[in-house]
Amino acid sequence: MAEYDHMAELGLTEDKQLICTDVGFITRNDPLRDLCQDFVRNGGRLYDVLARYDLVTSYALSRGDANCGTAAKRLVPILMANGITDGAAYDVCSKRLEFMPGAEKAFGYLSRQLPTYICTETYEHQMMLLAEKLDLPMENISCNGFSFEDFELSKPDARKIRDLLSQLGNMRISDEHYTVSERKYLTVEDNEMVNILDRDLIKAIDKVEMMDSVRKELKVAGNEKAYAVLELCRKNEIPVSETAFVGTRDSDFAAMDIVRDSTGLALAFCATEYAVRGCNVAVLSDRPIVAAVLVNEFYDGGIESVREMIDHWSPEQLESWPCADRHLMNEMLAQFPKGLPEVYNVDRNNLKEITAKSIEFTDRIKKQ
Repeated sequence: MAEYDHMAELGLTEDKQLICTDVGFITRNDPLRDLCQDFVRNGGRLYDVLARYDLVTSYALSRGDANCGTAAKRLVPILMANGITDGAAYDVCSKRLEFMPGAEKAFGYLSRQLPTYICTETYEHQMMLLAEKLDLPMENISCNGFSFEDFELSKPDARKIRDLLSQLGNMRISDEHYTVSERKYLTVEDNEMVNILDRDLIKAIDKVEMMDSVRKELKVAGNEKAYAVLELCRKNEIPVSETAFVGTRDSDFAAMDIVRDSTGLALAFCATEYAVRGCNVAVLSDRPIVAAVLVNEFYDGGIESVREMIDHWSPEQLESWPCADRHLMNEMLAQFPKGLPEVYNVDRNNLKEITAKSIEFTDRIKKQ
């Protein structure tokens, strides 16, 4: 028998929901990159190479078997070959955890307003920490949950992986943005990277015996984020058109694309190239309170209300704007006494321009 829901009986069912990513919206640091830096020689560089490989093969080359965010799976044997343990992973995640400015407060506000979920390829080691810090049930988080100790990497495979990695430390990484430049062919750097990784690393990693188990346990990458959106809509009986998705990175594209095409709120926050590609609203700020104002407006009045607010995005107009929460609005305005951050309605006409602006802004924030 179904559980009796007295709120539904009173007509107080939820009609909207928020799904968001973690890195770049809640946390400034990327825990997967942190783990690589701490356990693998030239690990930060290696992570950047694998992330670039994901992006190029998924989007620029549109390979049918590519899935942006798959680096999270291939990193498991790499990290294990370099001695990682679950305890050590928790310690690194705890030590390196850094929130975006005001993220805890902004996320707490949103999670009290409407059903809120996090969907990410990040490991559970990090997300358990976030769940505690944000007072969010783990059942509201879709991530790659596993234990390193559940996998077994043979000594010969570990040696082979370490030998392969030693050859990749000096690989060049292209900064080409193909949707902006509209370049038809890969750069020399990208072409070289894909060829070398295909030949020397990816096939070797994928053939490691434990990878079958890793693929079964680690289920979240770009495509799975889109499936998660559809599943939450089905489970909660909330249409995609009444869903807000806040994305920041390239692996969020598929999920954002679905939400945007269904006239929900697909908000690119301090976002990379393909996150902007999938959005209908872009925010050039590192303060989540800006996203909170827009998501709350969506919660109150839908996507058209958000669009109208953005059309009047100036301190003078917002001071008297009939917004959903005047206190929240005033708090945001107080944080930007010298002028509001750039916020855009995004469509086909300005997509290329806003993508370039967001990339430049996000690169600047990452260097701080």
